[in-house]
Amino acid sequence: MQIRPILTILLVIFCLVSCQAWHGQHKRLPSGQSLLAHPELSEQEKLIPCASCHKEVTPEIYAQWYKSRHGLDNVKCFQCHGTYENFQVEPSVGRCASCHAKEVRHSPRDKKCWACHPAHKFSVHR
Repeated sequence: MQIRPILTILLVIFCLVSCQAWHGQHKRLPSGQSLLAHPELSEQEKLIPCASCHKEVTPEIYAQWYKSRHGLDNVKCFQCHGTYENFQVEPSVGRCASCHAKEVRHSPRDKKCWACHPAHKFSVHR
């Protein structure tokens, strides 16, 4: 009996169903921007890497990150956005400071990194 292929198939189906459920829970702000409402996750689902679902749910953002210096350096989503328990759509600049202390120290206090560096790309100055 080959249990491993069956478990793999079940995991893939589970991820696809979870991603579809998440994709349907977008809320819109008056400006038309999307405010994402993440669905509740089980303890097991919280162990699945963010990119597993976001590759399908938000492919543009995933592609920007994947091709960026952060993606190439294997910086994971939770390192900027936090884990499910302390998730931030817009991370605090303090999270950047853990790797980019010098840059944060020399930038204006009220300016966020993504004011000049497009979010998830961080490569091109605006």
